[in-house]
Amino acid sequence: MQITSTNGNTSRSNNHNKMLKNFCSYIKYKFDSLFAHGLLFIIPLLTIISVFIILIFSIIYYYTERTDNYEDALWQTFTRILDPCAAADDEGLKHRIISGIVILCGLVIVAILIGAIVTFMEEKLHELKKGRTTVIEKNHTIILGWSPKIFDIINELIIANENQRNPSIVILTTKDNSEVQYMIKDKINNSRNTRIIYRNGNPMSINDLHKLSLNQARSIIILAPEINNPDVRIIKTILAIRNNPRRTNIHFHIVAEIKERINLEAAMIAGEDEALFVYADEIIARIIAQSCRQSGLSIILSTLLSFQNAEIYFKHESALVGRTFYDAVFAYNKCSVIGLMLSDGTVKIFPRLTTIINTDDQIIVIAEDDDQIILSSDYLLRINNEYSGSTSSSLINHNTVLLSNPMTRRATKKIERNLLLGWNNKAPLIAKELDTYVARGSELHILTNSDTIIQFINEQLINELTKQKIFVHSGSLINKFDLEKLNLFSYDYVILLANEDSEQQNLIEEADAECLICLLYLQNIIDKSNNEKTFSIVAEMYDIRNCQLANTTCADDFIVSPNLISKYISQLSENKNIKKVYDVLLTADGPEIYLCLASMFVPLETPISYYQILQETLKYQCLAIGYRLMKYLHDETRFFGIVLNPDKQEQIIFSQNDKIIILAEKFMSSAPLDPVAEAALCSCKIRSRG
Repeated sequence: MQITSTNGNTSRSNNHNKMLKNFCSYIKYKFDSLFAHGLLFIIPLLTIISVFIILIFSIIYYYTERTDNYEDALWQTFTRILDPCAAADDEGLKHRIISGIVILCGLVIVAILIGAIVTFMEEKLHELKKGRTTVIEKNHTIILGWSPKIFDIINELIIANENQRNPSIVILTTKDNSEVQYMIKDKINNSRNTRIIYRNGNPMSINDLHKLSLNQARSIIILAPEINNPDVRIIKTILAIRNNPRRTNIHFHIVAEIKERINLEAAMIAGEDEALFVYADEIIARIIAQSCRQSGLSIILSTLLSFQNAEIYFKHESALVGRTFYDAVFAYNKCSVIGLMLSDGTVKIFPRLTTIINTDDQIIVIAEDDDQIILSSDYLLRINNEYSGSTSSSLINHNTVLLSNPMTRRATKKIERNLLLGWNNKAPLIAKELDTYVARGSELHILTNSDTIIQFINEQLINELTKQKIFVHSGSLINKFDLEKLNLFSYDYVILLANEDSEQQNLIEEADAECLICLLYLQNIIDKSNNEKTFSIVAEMYDIRNCQLANTTCADDFIVSPNLISKYISQLSENKNIKKVYDVLLTADGPEIYLCLASMFVPLETPISYYQILQETLKYQCLAIGYRLMKYLHDETRFFGIVLNPDKQEQIIFSQNDKIIILAEKFMSSAPLDPVAEAALCSCKIRSRG
C-alpha cells in the first residue's frame, strides 16, 4: 500500500511539473509572438505596462504618506521609472524598497525599448541594403539586368545628366546589392550630380518592377544577361513592363539588347512601338566594314556617341522655317547641320541643298550641348535685313547654277581582295556587309583553325555572298608562320576579330591578348619587308584599356565593341530618334562618313576658315563635319587628330596628309574632276559670307 501511495504521489508530481512546463512554454510562445510583431507593437505594450506600474506604485507611495497628494505620488513614480537618480534623497527602508522596485521596473522597460529600437534599425538597414523598398522618383533612367556594359552606360548617363536637375539612375538586378554597389563604386569614381539607386529583384517579375516607379521613368534600359539564350528573358521582361496592371497611359521608352537576329521579330511584337532593339553584332559588323575602308571612322563614331563631346541633337528652329537646307548649313557658327527630320519622322541625312524646311521639321545638328545650338548673329542680321527690304531674294539665290551643275566624285565599286583574321559571331555579318561595298569578282580570305567554322563557311556562308569568293586558310592568328604564308601585301583591307566565345568577362583579357600578339606579328612582318604598307588594318577588341597597349602597332583603327554599344544604348535612352540617324550612316545605301585628303578641296599650308571649307566641300556634293590633323595621329589627348564640329570662324592650316571629314553618298576620293562641272562652278561660285 505504501509503494502504491508513493507511485501515486510521484505520478501527480510529474503531471504537475509537466503542466508547469507546458504553461511556461505557452507563456514563452505568446511572449515571442507579441515581440515578433515588431517595434510598432512593442512600444504601445511597454507604454501600457509603464502606465500600469506608475498607477500601482503611485497608490503605494500615496498610502505610505510620503506625499501630500496623489498627483505628487504619480510624479515621483514617473520620475523614478525614467531616472534612477530621482530616488537619491529617499529616506526610510520601506520608501527605498518601493523606489528600488520602481527603478528596476523602469530599467527593464527602458532596456527592452532600446533593444527593440536597435533591432528595428538593424532590420531596416538590412532591408535597405537588400534593396527591397519602393523607389519614388521622377524622370529617372531605369537599368534592368546586369552585364559588363553597365559601367560604360552609367558613365555616359552621368555625363548626360550634368545639366539636369536632381537626376537619378535606378538599377534592378538579381545580384546582391552590396556586391553591385561595390563594383559600381570601384569602376565609377564620380557620379557628379546623379544619384545611383540600387534595388534587388527579378526584372521579369511584375511585383519587383512595381518598386521602380515605371510610370514616371524617362527611359528603361534592358541589358542582356550573360547566359544562354538571353533574348527569352529580354522579351519576358518587356512583357512584364508593358502588361503591368499598375501602368498608366504613359508611353514607355524602352531600349533593349538582342543577341540573336532570329529573335528580333518576336521582340518587336512584344515591344511594339514602345521598344527599340539593339542588335549589337549587326551594328559592330557595319562599323567594322566601314572602318576598314575609312581609317579613323571608329574614333569619329565613338566621339559622336559619347555625351562628353560633340553629339547629335534634334531641334525645331522656327527661324529656319521656309528656308532651305543650304541656309541651315551656314546658320550656325558652333554647330554642324547634317540633316533634317521631317514631320512624319523620316530622317534625311544631307538632303538636297534646295530642300525647304517646313513648320514641323527638325534640324539634325552636331553640337557640344543642346544649349550651344544658337543661330549665328550674322545669320540673324541677314534675316532682319531681308525682312526690312535690304535684300530681295532667298539667301541662296546665287547657288542655283551650282546645284544644277554639281562637281561630283562618284564611287564605282572595284574588285577587292580582303583578309579576315579570326572568327566570332560578327564574322558572317561582316562578310555580308563587305559584299555591299565591293564589285563582283572580289575575294574574301579567312584565317581560322576551327573545323566547325570551316564547315559553316563551306555549307552556308559561301552561298549567302553574291560578289565575293571565299578562300579559307587553316591556321592561328597567334602563329607567325601562318600569318607569313598569307602574303599580307596582296590585300586591300585586313580585319582582325576577337575570338569566338570570348565576350564572357573571364575570357576578355585572353581574347584581347591574342589580338595584341597578332598585331605584333603583323608589325614585325611589315617591318622586315621591303614593301611599303599599302593595306588598312582594323582590329576588334573588348577592353578599351588594351587599345592603349596597341597604339604603337600597325593597326589603323580599333573597334572596342562593348564600349561602342554601351554608348549607343545610352544615346537611344536619351533620344530614340538617334537610331534613325545611325541606321542611315551605317549602311552602304545613303550618305556615309568619309575621311578625304584636304588637298582635294582646299590649298595646303595656307590658313583657311572652316566656313570656306564648308563651301568648298559643297561644290562636290559633300558636307564637311570636321577634319583630322595627322600630326596628332597617336595623341589620344587630341582624339588622334580628329576635330568634329569646329567653329566656322576657326582658321586651319592643312598639311599634306591631313583629312577633311565629310558626309557624302558613294564618294570617290580619287575620281577626276568633271571639266564641264568645273567650268560651271567657276562661272557661279557660292557667294562669300557677309
